[in-house]
Amino acid sequence: MSCDFNSAPGMGGTLDHWQYDTFITRFDDKTIEPAYVTFNLAADGKVDQITMKPVSPLADFSFDYHDLLFRPVKTEK
Repeated sequence: MSCDFNSAPGMGGTLDHWQYDTFITRFDDKTIEPAYVTFNLAADGKVDQITMKPVSPLADFSFDYHDLLFRPVKTEK
């Protein structure tokens, strides 16, 4: 499984299962700290939101992806 942030070059990478609904992503750009990616599910089992935080507690605070909250885009049918 992989992730890709089209608007942020280098922030693509693989998602490796860590535990429960959480994965670790190691970005293609090795200067970007690896992150935990957690999928929070709604009652129907679909993804409700995704959060990220650095794997290392020593990660440079400028990697501010822990402030991001991803939600699925609603599509018209």
